[in-house]
Amino acid sequence: MLQLKAALVSIAAEFTGKYSPFQSVQISPAGVDNGVFVASTDKGNIACLAYDPAGKADESVQIIPSKELVAACKPIKTAEREIRITDNSALVTTYRKTTNEAKELSIQRSQVDFPDLPKAIRDCINRWTALPETSKTAGRYDQLYLQKAIKGLSAFDSSIVMSAFDGGPLRLETDDNNVIILVMPQEARPIPSLPDWICKYAQKE
Repeated sequence: MLQLKAALVSIAAEFTGKYSPFQSVQISPAGVDNGVFVASTDKGNIACLAYDPAGKADESVQIIPSKELVAACKPIKTAEREIRITDNSALVTTYRKTTNEAKELSIQRSQVDFPDLPKAIRDCINRWTALPETSKTAGRYDQLYLQKAIKGLSAFDSSIVMSAFDGGPLRLETDDNNVIILVMPQEARPIPSLPDWICKYAQKE
């Protein structure tokens, strides 16, 4: 049985690919400290990683998110939503101030192994920790991926934290670090110099 914040499934579903093995959202135990990891990726161009410290999971599953499941899990500002997955069924409960509403749906599990996203993240972390705090390169990013990342994170807060190292990936996250979106660059570029006009504007009195 798996139990976690439904919003994390809805957000991760935004970053899946069209073809196997990138079609699924992976939900897995976070280890001895409990908690649940949620992950998805679109063939390496963009990745979504989320963590629910209060979540519970006794197995790792890959589910192919249907439109009905995504709609049921979509976050709303006036209530909390929780999803429980048992076998091939999902129960999404919406907790409002005065009433609760439960909706049961069938889910489709992917029989294909999830991409080795942890290794890719490990390589990124090794790269980040080996670099100084400042970088000499910037990245050129696809607007569509940036829009999807910002839209997904906006469900939690009106502001997000953004950072990039050595040409990418660009890291977008919430203040509590429980949801992180990584957007891979189309190409690495030198950090652009400030244009003369903005320097002049800064001197304006």
